[in-house]
Amino acid sequence: MQNVLKRIFNKKVSAAVLTAVMLFVSVFSMSMIASAASFSPRLSAPSSSNKYYYSNLNVFYRYDYGMPNCTAYAYGRAYEILGSEPKLSWNNAEQWYGYNKANGYYKYGQTPKVGAIACWSYSYGGGHVAVVEKVENGVITLSNSAYSGANFYISTASISDPKVGGNKGWNFQGYIYLGNFSSSTSTTQATTKKVTYTTGTYKTDVDDYLNMRSGAGTSYKSVASVPSNVTLNVTKVSASGGHTWGYTSYNGKTGWVALDFCTFVSSSTVQPTTAKPTVQPTTAKATVQPTTAKPTVQPTTAKATQPATTVPAATVQPTTAKATQPATTVPAATVQPTTAKATQPAATVPAAAVQPTTAPASNGEVSFAIGDVNLDGSVDILDATEISKFAISTAALSDVQMKLADFNRDGVVNVLDATEIQKTLIIS
Repeated sequence: MQNVLKRIFNKKVSAAVLTAVMLFVSVFSMSMIASAASFSPRLSAPSSSNKYYYSNLNVFYRYDYGMPNCTAYAYGRAYEILGSEPKLSWNNAEQWYGYNKANGYYKYGQTPKVGAIACWSYSYGGGHVAVVEKVENGVITLSNSAYSGANFYISTASISDPKVGGNKGWNFQGYIYLGNFSSSTSTTQATTKKVTYTTGTYKTDVDDYLNMRSGAGTSYKSVASVPSNVTLNVTKVSASGGHTWGYTSYNGKTGWVALDFCTFVSSSTVQPTTAKPTVQPTTAKATVQPTTAKPTVQPTTAKATQPATTVPAATVQPTTAKATQPATTVPAATVQPTTAKATQPAATVPAAAVQPTTAPASNGEVSFAIGDVNLDGSVDILDATEISKFAISTAALSDVQMKLADFNRDGVVNVLDATEIQKTLIIS
């Protein structure tokens, strides 16, 4: 009797175990299939109503470190991909890869895969994270956000680039694999790339801006940032690194843009670059303020002692004072800009404290405060944004702007300068 009961019991246990195993395998398989099929590349900015980015589901948003911020974006994107709270670091970007590696939440490695988190650390402190949206034709497409910079932007990198598109001082750490999504995207995306590009007129079609590079490829440096809906005349076409590049000009600069992010308008150059001088001719300025009209009011001798600079009111007004006052008050032009700064209500910008001690040049040029990168006469969040854009190679700075951008005087222009400007604004 005991043997019979034992056999019956063993059969029941075996059947129960087998059923449980089959149930687990089927559920696991279904979840893997659903997970692989659910991935959809994000190539445009999330809306402000998207709960994964703009609600307390996102820990960075919850603690007032929301977008624009690379960690807030990557965390929200991971939440969106997984459909559940990701087990990612709540700290700075440079700590994400090590945190995951130490805790073993997700697999990691050096091979790009869709849905993976790409991680960098900066040699000068800080880091960046982005999300791999596509891997095709030897090109990696990543979605990003930048702290104090662009809310959302798309970047690309060659699959053979060890820095994965990173700038100087960026150290690529590796990828955090949220799942295996490669099977769902390789077939659907490969069919969308069959487009023939020719010379002609194009219009940029991006959510933020499009990089113009010095050469046809993502390895070349950015020379300008072209906003969306700008008409460009493309005179040459070249294929490189999985993209088709067009040679064009914008704002006086020439370079190459990825035509994949442009809409073809016409095969003819509708808007040639020579049309720009007719919109803002330099000769029009001479008719507005002719030098011949001035001698009837003021002696021409006063004009001869001063160069005909383009500084408007400052050079016209002090000439009457010069006639009645000794030449010791010559820096009238230098007094003017500083008083203008004092009368402006931008009190939150510590302009007086930040301003360099060197006076403006004696030839009438106006000097700018250290940190006034956009040269608008004020040091504010817009200047920090310009520095951040330069740090991620989405904007170029002139030699003068580079000197003004080195806010902490360490000889390098990077995100630390943008951070110092923000701290100064908060303290003041």
